[in-house]
Parts: sequence; C-alpha cells; structure tokens
Amino acid sequence: MNMKNCILLFPCLLIINCNSQQKIGVVAKNNAESQNVIEYFLGNWKFVEKRYIDGDEKKIYPLQECMKKYIWQFQKENQQLFLTKNYFTGKNCSVKSSSGKITISIQGSSIFYTEADLKRKENFTKISKNSFSFNYRDILNGKVRQIEDIYERQ
Repeated sequence: MNMKNCILLFPCLLIINCNSQQKIGVVAKNNAESQNVIEYFLGNWKFVEKRYIDGDEKKIYPLQECMKKYIWQFQKENQQLFLTKNYFTGKNCSVKSSSGKITISIQGSSIFYTEADLKRKENFTKISKNSFSFNYRDILNGKVRQIEDIYERQ
C-alpha cells in the first residue's frame, strides 16, 4: 500500500467511525425519551372530556355520567408496561368492568396494544404534566369526525 492510497483511505475510515458514533448517540437519546414517556404515563388517568371538530369549529361532546368515571391505569412491572381500562355502567354507574392487564408498547406518540383480538394504535398528545389526549376519527352524531378524548392524572 503506498502513501497515496493511505491518504485516500484515511478520510473514508474517519467518516465511517463518526457516523457509527452518531447512531449510537441517537439510539441512546431515543431510549431516554422513551423511558421519559413511560414514566409520564404511570399511574391513574380519568376520562374528563371529549372534543370533536364540526366544520371549522371545535365542540365539546356531553359525557354521560358513567363515562366521567372511566379510569385508565398504567403500570410497569419487570420492564413491561401494562394498561388496565376500568369502565362503569348500569343504574347510578354501579357496575364496574375492567379490561384486565393489557401489555402495551409506546413508540413516538402512539400506544400499541391488542384488545379482544384487535390490534390497537392510540395516537396521543401530551397537553401538560397532568393531562393528555387521544386523537382519532370515529362516527359521532352520524358523521365521521376528528375526536380528541382528554384524560387527567388522578
């Protein structure tokens, strides 16, 4: 190998080494951000409001009394994250139903899980330290609408 080949090879090796170091830094940053999101969700969250878009206007959908008692509980056990959905129905909202522990994963601003053999993806937005929203499209009042369900930390 002559000196000319070494001079050409050295910059290539330097670029390859620098790129690999950047990738490790990005992965570490993503893992730290992911851990922060997991810590953010831990605990109990109460369903407090449903908003929807009607034309250009944002409106609030009136929640039924039982819906105001919905609680989503996020727990971490042995490096796994779980969600338990608690619902209330019946006269005076006296009948409690629970989803049981559902294994979930969080990637970016989405929560992924399987419930009743259906794979679910919930897109969320952190509103504040103590509130977040799920954003989705569904039928409401006979029309397909953009909906935002808001939860507050308990």
